Amino acid sequence: MNKRIFLMLTFLCLVLGLCACSAKQNEVNQNSNSDSSFVTDSTAAALNVSLEENRIIQDESFNVELNNWGNVRFISYEPDNHINFEDVSFYLIKDDKVIYSFPYYCENNSTENYVGLFDSVSAVEFCDVNNDNIKDVIVIINYVTGAGPQGMVPRPRARIFLADKKEFYLATDLIDDITNNIEEKDLSIAAICNY
Repeated sequence: MNKRIFLMLTFLCLVLGLCACSAKQNEVNQNSNSDSSFVTDSTAAALNVSLEENRIIQDESFNVELNNWGNVRFISYEPDNHINFEDVSFYLIKDDKVIYSFPYYCENNSTENYVGLFDSVSAVEFCDVNNDNIKDVIVIINYVTGAGPQGMVPRPRARIFLADKKEFYLATDLIDDITNNIEEKDLSIAAICNY
């Protein structure tokens, strides 16, 4: 009985956290779209970021030609401390300097009230998601919950960054649609593009 209550409470916390993250990000997106002089935290913070080489996920970091950014390196950057629910981060590097920090999905880049602990990045793709002739970024990230018998089985989540000429925005509505309509076992870059 206690196990059922614990699992139900854990599930409820995850659902409430997801709602809070989506609402907060929608608020940020609305503010950024309504004010053309708005400077995102990701752009301002990127100027003073230095990355530790051992935290760069080499298999999921790529040299790529990205729109007005030119030839850059897309960096998947693992959390410093998995125990504190820190999420994976993404950056663009040019000439060995961080020139852009992608927006976080949840406030303070924490997965505590989202889907569990970061496990791995399983895929990255650069393609035009919204048919505006500008490359966007799709990432599939695996998380573990640690709750229940299947808690350590990685669960995939999509992250989609839509590009404009100066920055990237989280496509939260599309991410929510994909989460609700594509089963975890079927989540892939191809499935996201087809959706």
